[in-house]
Amino acid sequence: MTRGRKPKPTAKKKIEGNPGKRKINKRDPQPPMSADMKPDAPLARAARGVTIAKAHIESGCKAFGDRYLPVLQAMQVLTDADYAAFELMSVHHVIAWAAAGIVEKDGLILIDKFGQAHKHPALQILRDNSALFKAYAAEFGMTPSARSRIQVPLPDEPSQLEMELFGEEVEVGG
Repeated sequence: MTRGRKPKPTAKKKIEGNPGKRKINKRDPQPPMSADMKPDAPLARAARGVTIAKAHIESGCKAFGDRYLPVLQAMQVLTDADYAAFELMSVHHVIAWAAAGIVEKDGLILIDKFGQAHKHPALQILRDNSALFKAYAAEFGMTPSARSRIQVPLPDEPSQLEMELFGEEVEVGG
């Protein structure tokens, strides 16, 4: 297992202009971005090993995919290689909300057969799956802080190369 910070993706370095002037990986794999991904069949496959009602997971994953798949495709952050992570993110989302529903129904505290009060076990399921969902969401730029770290150039903004070659006084668009 490697140590230290995760390397910044090459695409992100190019967008931000590589401020550290570190070597850019020219052999970085470029997976395709399919516009025809469907959120129904593969997402249901990801839910098979979970003990919550299968139909609940399948419908929840489909709803999650219907809502967020187009958003991530429009942001151009979801490639074919990332779809497994997207599937898992959807499963964690559904499980977290299912656990929240159980806690809402049963309450935060359960009384055991000896009369002792205990934290509801679904709270730990909610916490674990919320944390895992958040980790996936940050990888896809779905949190405000994750988006704030990404700088996408405007369509009529000069590229880094143009700035270096011609300076800041470049006229764009005409």
